[in-house]
Amino acid sequence: MKNHALALLLCAGMIPAIATAQEEDPLYENIMFYHSFDGTLQPDQARGTDKIQNGILVKENFSFIQGVKGKAVYCPAKDSSLYFVIKDNLDFSKPGSVSTWILPKAWTVQTKDTPNQGKTKWKKTYSNGVISTAYNAKGYVVLQRMTSHVPGGKDILWFGFPCFQEIKKSNVSKTCDFQLGKWYHIVKTWDGLNFTVYVNGEEFLKTAVPHKITSDYLARTFPINIGKGLAVDEYTIYDKQLSAEEVKTIYNKLNPKK
Repeated sequence: MKNHALALLLCAGMIPAIATAQEEDPLYENIMFYHSFDGTLQPDQARGTDKIQNGILVKENFSFIQGVKGKAVYCPAKDSSLYFVIKDNLDFSKPGSVSTWILPKAWTVQTKDTPNQGKTKWKKTYSNGVISTAYNAKGYVVLQRMTSHVPGGKDILWFGFPCFQEIKKSNVSKTCDFQLGKWYHIVKTWDGLNFTVYVNGEEFLKTAVPHKITSDYLARTFPINIGKGLAVDEYTIYDKQLSAEEVKTIYNKLNPKK
């Protein structure tokens, strides 16, 4: 039966196709979870379950536009997320990485009309989750873009560990001049204790935690956040800590401005 099945695959041309995919992407074997968003909300591959975990999925909130590779998912009118199971798809206790592309088309930006925080001089802030786990009272991991509370200030890329009381000092942030209508490649890598964030192929943030973040601390799911006015493409989770060179290679390969 095995030989017969192999013969059928060879006749159908499927074996060469798999070999070609592996040749084109040297990291193919390291992929734990991959979502191309090429016209569908269903992920392309997953080591764990690939079932969308949203209780109610309002498909009308999502649309598809041109991405860095094929189509990308876009939410024009309402903040939305797709939730997937962490088990076997994402593991912070072992080396790993998450790579994604985002396109802020019409997300909320700070303007002179942005309201102040109460009666203070500080501006109200708005955020967009980029790479995160679902909220959990024990702790969760989030990389997000935030508008500045300083009038006229630039956006901030903030990476932190909310609710983790013992590692809250590991939170880091840096101003990032996100521009509407431009694609950005965001990568987060880790070895279990040390985390690095890259933007467009360049190291951007770095931090460390005092202990490994196991599944016992986290919720059972992670979201792919597609905020209002935001497009997302090529969301990929790897079972290895990507090197700076590998991050740069991914960026250069798909960079729409090259």
